[in-house]
Amino acid sequence: MSINIKYKIITLDNGIRVISVPLKSTAAVTSLVLVGTGNHYEPKDKVGLSHFLEHLVFKGSKKYPSAIEISTTLESIGAQYNAFTSSEQTGFYVKTIRDKAELALDVMSDFLKNPLFSEEEIERERGVIIEEMRMYYDDLPRTAHDLLGKALYGDQPAGYTDEDQEKSIPNITPKDIKDYFKKQYVGKNIVVVLAGDMSNEDAEVLAKKYFDDVPKGEPFEKEAVSPVDPNGERIYSKEKESGQTHLAFGFPGPSINDELRYPAGLLSIILGGGMSSRLFTEVRERLGLAYYVGAGSARGTDFGYFMVRAGVANDNVEKALEVIIRELKKIKKEPVTEKELQKAKSAVEGGILLGLETSDDVAGYYGKLELLTGKILQPEEYLEKIKDITVDDIQEAAKSILKHDTMRLSVVGPSIEEKKITDIIKNIS
Repeated sequence: MSINIKYKIITLDNGIRVISVPLKSTAAVTSLVLVGTGNHYEPKDKVGLSHFLEHLVFKGSKKYPSAIEISTTLESIGAQYNAFTSSEQTGFYVKTIRDKAELALDVMSDFLKNPLFSEEEIERERGVIIEEMRMYYDDLPRTAHDLLGKALYGDQPAGYTDEDQEKSIPNITPKDIKDYFKKQYVGKNIVVVLAGDMSNEDAEVLAKKYFDDVPKGEPFEKEAVSPVDPNGERIYSKEKESGQTHLAFGFPGPSINDELRYPAGLLSIILGGGMSSRLFTEVRERLGLAYYVGAGSARGTDFGYFMVRAGVANDNVEKALEVIIRELKKIKKEPVTEKELQKAKSAVEGGILLGLETSDDVAGYYGKLELLTGKILQPEEYLEKIKDITVDDIQEAAKSILKHDTMRLSVVGPSIEEKKITDIIKNIS
């Protein structure tokens, strides 16, 4: 099936890459700005700096000097807007109808070029972010996932947790924020995407008008992610009162640039990608051991991991672990069926098509690939790579990824017996 999305990319004199993606199927335009910075770029005593800065740009700029002026201006035109921070990117987007897109760009470009960073707002927002981190502590599935990063990567940026961020946020100074902004928010480190009801020509004109004066500069390089230590601690646990125990298995896996990511993606669907997957069928439907159970992955430019997650009754932890490990061993030793493989391929195709229905979906797809890989793989090209994968490729991916020596497990719950867990997970090899 052809998706038939066409785009154009240009580079402004200051190094900003501008991607325009005209779409006939919508009356909306999404303006997305991605900056190549995130928590993998932060020293440990400044964890959360990217996140802090992301919050602060909305608190006032030269032309729109307060948070209320920014929000009132955007909300008065019916805009949808937000921002996010991840390991290697910080993003800002505004979605509007076509004839309001220029005003949205005026607001967005000003708070990204000319943020005020007032000390009063910095101190106020410091408390907001700390409360955000505390809110996440109450989300135990997130805590298990967060702890899995620490289990896999330890005391390096890829292993920093929400707890590390809460500890360092009080020590980040206004100078830290301004210096970081000046270094990282430069043309070479920015991708602008305009997707929706706008021609390439109009997008180019507006991008030049609003972003041509972003300064040039050389952003600093992030610390390379070190491999998982095979001799490191295998289980990371945190005791918290809860009616469930939350488990997260992690295995080092392919990065966003690795060809292994294609069979690994299909492997995750077959193993735990939906209500007909092996793990869901066995752990929840047949045995009733969990409400949620599934598999997935996280990928960056120089790291990646494959994970299996589940929330189980506190008295079913050992049984659930045994069943999950049995399924992991089985998928390594026995080829998946052709029917399973074709179902997974169809799921990928459907996911791609549904995931590119709206202008913000499209902007995110093209922007992320350009920022992190420097190469945009068209949806049709992605599906061609998926089409060629065989049953043998899936089994090889399983053998390559699901290894005992680099497996890590995070456990969050009220009563954790690590000795028993250790004995059980030895059987994964």
